[in-house]
Amino acid sequence: MPTNNTEMQWPQRGNRKTEFRTSHGGVVPTRPTAPLRFQQGIAVLGIVAILLSAITFSAISTSQQVQQFYTIEKTKRDTEKAHVTHMQQVKEIATLLRSHSVSQTLNRIDTSNATILIEQTDLVGEEQQSLQHFDVRVSQDESNTIFTAKFLRYPSLLRLPTSTQQLSWDNQLTEWLFNRSIEHLSATYFPQSVAKQDCVNLPPASIFWIEGDCQLDNEDIAHSDENQPLMLLIVDGDLSLHADTQFHGLIVMLSTTPYTHTLHVSPEASIKGAYVSNHPLNTNLDGPLTPSTAVLKNLQSHTTLAKIIPIPGSWYRNNSTND
Repeated sequence: MPTNNTEMQWPQRGNRKTEFRTSHGGVVPTRPTAPLRFQQGIAVLGIVAILLSAITFSAISTSQQVQQFYTIEKTKRDTEKAHVTHMQQVKEIATLLRSHSVSQTLNRIDTSNATILIEQTDLVGEEQQSLQHFDVRVSQDESNTIFTAKFLRYPSLLRLPTSTQQLSWDNQLTEWLFNRSIEHLSATYFPQSVAKQDCVNLPPASIFWIEGDCQLDNEDIAHSDENQPLMLLIVDGDLSLHADTQFHGLIVMLSTTPYTHTLHVSPEASIKGAYVSNHPLNTNLDGPLTPSTAVLKNLQSHTTLAKIIPIPGSWYRNNSTND
């Protein structure tokens, strides 16, 4: 019986095409021809090349994004660091300006990495206080930025005691002199004060905050005179000026209790300036008391009593190329 030789093609598996031939002996697979195998190899290589290209492109794109991210983060960190450094420098300038002139401040500040400009304007307060307005400008060439800030320097002794306060007591005394209630007034309000519990071996200073009794000798205040007056604050204590003690400045007797304290001025001791109190005192004034507005004004304008504050809204930073 004659047999018919026919070729059958089965569905493709993968990328290979297998041919089968039927005969009287059964179904026999037919080996692909050489040209077909070559075409299949080319197709596989093409697919591999496409996949490799896609992977390479993805890797390059990811690497660029990572590099861009780190560049942005580094720039951000450098900018923040420069900002903190510049802010600290401006604060350091303000600290120096509190008790130094502009020229002294510029001589003390490090200007190796910046250009610093300070403009001073002298003002007069409502009570004839001496005030100074400072416009500080710090230019940083490296970061291409300019920092500006404005400050006001004013005396911690905001107002001088009135003639009435010098002859009597005033329970609103601290509000008038320092714009502080007695509950909120402390030695820290005066930047360069010396705080102690007595007057033994007082160091040279212009402001003393004594919590307790004070026995004052001339040796303790020998460094003062009419041009370099003192402010002595006695809190909850008695004050005694021994013989030959010449006090120039302002004595402030403060009491936080109903107890009545004593002010004693020995013979041949003296007070030139004023003494005031927020509570009635027992006074034994055997030495002369000479009121002196000139001495009090010298005290008020002394740099050791100065305070400095930033003017709200005056701090800002801008790019120097936009000036």
